[in-house]
Amino acid sequence: MQIGKLVAVAGMAVVLSALADNSAFELDGDWPNYPADMHFEMGSGVAVDSKGVVYTFTRDVEHWAAHPLAMADRMGKSTVSMYDAGGTYLGKWGPSDEPGFALGAHTMYIDADDMFWFVDRDGHTVKKYTSDGSLVLTLGELGEWGDGPNRFNGPTAVVVQDNGNIVVADGYWNSRLVWFDAEGNYQKTVGGWGRGPGQFNTVHALAADPSGRLLVADLCGGALHPYVTKPGQIAEARTVREEGCVSRIQILDAQGEYLTEWTHVSPLSIAVYGERIYASDQMRNIAVLDAATGLEIDRLENLAVYIHQMAMAPNGDIYVASVYPEHAGEKRGIRGPSHRRWARKR
Repeated sequence: MQIGKLVAVAGMAVVLSALADNSAFELDGDWPNYPADMHFEMGSGVAVDSKGVVYTFTRDVEHWAAHPLAMADRMGKSTVSMYDAGGTYLGKWGPSDEPGFALGAHTMYIDADDMFWFVDRDGHTVKKYTSDGSLVLTLGELGEWGDGPNRFNGPTAVVVQDNGNIVVADGYWNSRLVWFDAEGNYQKTVGGWGRGPGQFNTVHALAADPSGRLLVADLCGGALHPYVTKPGQIAEARTVREEGCVSRIQILDAQGEYLTEWTHVSPLSIAVYGERIYASDQMRNIAVLDAATGLEIDRLENLAVYIHQMAMAPNGDIYVASVYPEHAGEKRGIRGPSHRRWARKR
């Protein structure tokens, strides 16, 4: 199973017992073995299935999906590649080479029923597939943005609740969570722009803990990534970042009612295994928090550049997808730290 899982995975908390000083893990510098002809801009999503196969969701042509000046041959494109634990390339997954599969990779998930979910930020869709690549459900309309019952504006994450309801983080240029039933019928919207309880700036990640609470990684806002939007797509209120703003994890109940918030970590990604919450902190680190209290109980330092999503294999290895490696002086694509495997010492 994967650390970005849609539902909490019972019994997995024992996998990580001591993260401080990274002593339980070592970086596999040879992972993965990319094909010589592979090209992509950066890693964005990562998931691991129950057999230990690793799936990487990459931005193949970055930043052009919705750009008003985009040329036809520069439109956004995202695909999914497969690797084994040793880094051997197993090919592209399912329909991910097909036009319109995804314009701007954000995150991917494998749920408890082995369904695959893909969140396409720039394409404004969330899609559910069987493991062999058959499309089951599409939420949103490809390339069409908005804030209605079936229009998103930069979705970032998705959770399937215990009752089958689907919660979409419509978080980049809308600031809300959107509920659907298991068949994809709209139910309700929670949130809106602001820094008050139950309001959001940028909902960048979403997870559910064992009790069903929703954990929302709410980044400080402003007009993030305006170069991938069209005129009018970003509301005027979003163009001003509030002075003194602090990124936070907001905790909501299963219905979306505000409970509390944690500001001692600055999360970009977030996931839950058992009674442990794994939140990227200051972009490069993972803070391991007690789900009940939010107290930090362990930490893994300097895991990657901009930990956009992370996944845990059944054997306890951690995989990371990183965006914008150039911000740390690294290369994009296959020559940079787009994907990393931290192997648990046996």
